[in-house]
Amino acid sequence: MLKGKTAIVTGSSRGIGKDIALALAGSGAKVVINYLENEKSARKVLKEIEALGGVALAIKADVSSVSEAELLVEEAVQFFGRLDILVNNAGINRDGLLLR
Repeated sequence: MLKGKTAIVTGSSRGIGKDIALALAGSGAKVVINYLENEKSARKVLKEIEALGGVALAIKADVSSVSEAELLVEEAVQFFGRLDILVNNAGINRDGLLLR
């Protein structure tokens, strides 16, 4: 269904972002795994995608920074030649509280 398409999923080294990245790869998309701090987790997701027969690239970038977000997109396009899908999944929860 998504064969030939390229997707960036921000915050995709774990949780919902990881599941989205795996689902996109399972549907045939090439996936950019974006992470901020946990390279080990991002590499695990990359290996899971490759085990499914997919193609992925892990890129560290703080997407709350415009310049880093732009570099993320530039690197993805340089590697894959195109960008078709952007999933803005990254979020910040500094204190761990969902509600106050």
